[in-house]
Amino acid sequence: MTAVHNRSGAPAGVRRKLGEMLLEAGLLTEAQLREALGAHTAAGLALGSYVVRQGLAKEDAIVSLLARQLKVARYAPGDYPIDDSLNTVVSAEVARKYRLVPLQKDGRLLTVAMLDPNDTDALDTIGQLTQCEVEPVICTERELNQLASGIYGISVGIGKMLEQEHEMEFSPVEAKGGEDMEVRSLVDLAEGAPAVRMVNWIIAEAVRESASDVHISPEKNAIQIRFRVDGRLREVPAPPKAMLLSIISRIKILANMDIAVARVPQDGRFTTRIDSKEINIRASTIPTINGENVVLRLLDMSATSYTLENLGMGRDDLARIETYVERPHGMILSTGPTGSGKTTSLYAILRKINTPDINIITVEDPVEYRVPRVRQVHLNTRAGMTFAGALRSILRQDPDVIMVGEIRDPETAQIAVQAALTGHRVLSTAHTNDAAGAITRLEDMGVEPFLVASVLMVTFAQRLLRRVCSNCRVPCEPPPDVAAALGLDPANCGSIFRSAGCDACGGTGYQGRIGVFEVMGVAPEVQEMIAKKVPAHEIARLLVQKGEMRTLMEDAARKVADGITTIEEAMANVTV
Repeated sequence: MTAVHNRSGAPAGVRRKLGEMLLEAGLLTEAQLREALGAHTAAGLALGSYVVRQGLAKEDAIVSLLARQLKVARYAPGDYPIDDSLNTVVSAEVARKYRLVPLQKDGRLLTVAMLDPNDTDALDTIGQLTQCEVEPVICTERELNQLASGIYGISVGIGKMLEQEHEMEFSPVEAKGGEDMEVRSLVDLAEGAPAVRMVNWIIAEAVRESASDVHISPEKNAIQIRFRVDGRLREVPAPPKAMLLSIISRIKILANMDIAVARVPQDGRFTTRIDSKEINIRASTIPTINGENVVLRLLDMSATSYTLENLGMGRDDLARIETYVERPHGMILSTGPTGSGKTTSLYAILRKINTPDINIITVEDPVEYRVPRVRQVHLNTRAGMTFAGALRSILRQDPDVIMVGEIRDPETAQIAVQAALTGHRVLSTAHTNDAAGAITRLEDMGVEPFLVASVLMVTFAQRLLRRVCSNCRVPCEPPPDVAAALGLDPANCGSIFRSAGCDACGGTGYQGRIGVFEVMGVAPEVQEMIAKKVPAHEIARLLVQKGEMRTLMEDAARKVADGITTIEEAMANVTV
């Protein structure tokens, strides 16, 4: 076979130590490198994988560095359209074993994507099997799995994963059900090594990609696995359909569900530790025509402490909030759809007022963040503990501030209002489209308008918009009608960007999210209008006209003008 060369003509076998390259490039400090060198072997990981998983450097930066240093081409999706006919050139088994994927075959030149272009054993083997000259292209692990999924319908990462143990600590649970033969076989299936490793891998990858949810969905002849990242579902490589029952059984055991029941929806929860993070996982199953569908909600209990400022609230809106949160009693409501960051914003307020001289108690389903000096109560509906029942008990604990996860029924609403009337600060959430809608929501749950006017101090609506990727964003000029719909004057804006997509953002064009807010303070004139039963939308319109409130769309337009997000993202998530 012809010797393996890269495009620069340099022999692929020339190797420098990765640690030295990371140090010279400034991606690691000497102290970080010493720590990584001492720990990666014990963790059972290659040095590069350990550095990425510890958050010391981004995988894309390491891959780009290796491409430059080794003079190997960096994989670019636009250069290599997926060609599933290549699965006959290199088999799925060989691709799994050597962690590579064929990209292109031009005569006797075969280009392959791989994580380690210095793996001469792999390159020599592929050359012998295909009778081709093999040219390596370096890529990230995510790219490799995406390519393998497109060409083979599987992931080479999954193949590797099934050969390794992934150590994860789970909270102790016991399987339900009797010791009959059917249940016993399901338990054996769930506790087998492939199922344990697969579930561990799915959860670990979801955490490392900062996913909020994992969807495990059965199709007729396959499994679909998707992660919700930055509010959008993203498909990831999945195992064969034959593993579905063992995966679901494993999750049911962890979540303390009945593994023998498949025709009835079930809910459960468990906790695990991944990369020094404590992750609380809520599991939900529901029967479908192709099998049970599973959704996991992931909550990072050790998440960063947020403030309203770094969540995206502007100075004027922040000033409105601060005017009211220091008052000794009254109600603060955060509104918006599920997943819009309502609870996170309330916790930011709690951290602001959390001092030793006040007693703060929360009741949540589940507790999403842990805060020192705050008494946090986990709702237990199975034991008959509802929001209303928990709230009654909390009032006997001498609280100054109470946070209720959600006001979802008339009984909870009435108790919360009475608590706010009797000298407590009450924080909660409600599902309404805008800030003024909280007034209508309380009235719909049977709270008299004069009571709403008496207790409601401030209400704010919010949405989460994806941040445009700073690595690939492209300046653009919006069409006049679109700019007008957003209330933008391009002549008075900064740079307006559109998303493009790059390796750093996984081709999405976005990285991370930011909040947009609509804050309505209940000043005396607003109290009068509420008591007189003026419609909520009329109250909002008047406040906007007087400059005392900025709408969600106006705040979104401001973030577009500041180059934080895109017009498309604002228009898709905030109604005009």
